[in-house]
Amino acid sequence: MKRLSDVFEALTKSDPLFKNLKLRLVLSDLAGILGESLAKHCRFVEFSNGTVFFTCDSDVWLTEARFMSKKIAEKINERLGEGMVNNVVFRRDPNGDRL
Repeated sequence: MKRLSDVFEALTKSDPLFKNLKLRLVLSDLAGILGESLAKHCRFVEFSNGTVFFTCDSDVWLTEARFMSKKIAEKINERLGEGMVNNVVFRRDPNGDRL
């Protein structure tokens, strides 16, 4: 009998819906991925074609996040256990609201 985690892993490799679900599970610990301070000012927006998109609430945090984007992509992939994320993009929240 297969374990549920093995079935989930197999589905993740073959089904885009499960890939997205797995990524969202990893990103549910945003503070663990971005760090406590940055996580308070950024939020996940979407995942598309290997790119994870975030918005930040100010230019200061946007600059910090962009500086760390490569390391953040590596950390996400490390937690996913595969090279699902090729790029991380941070943008300014168009509303400029505090997240």
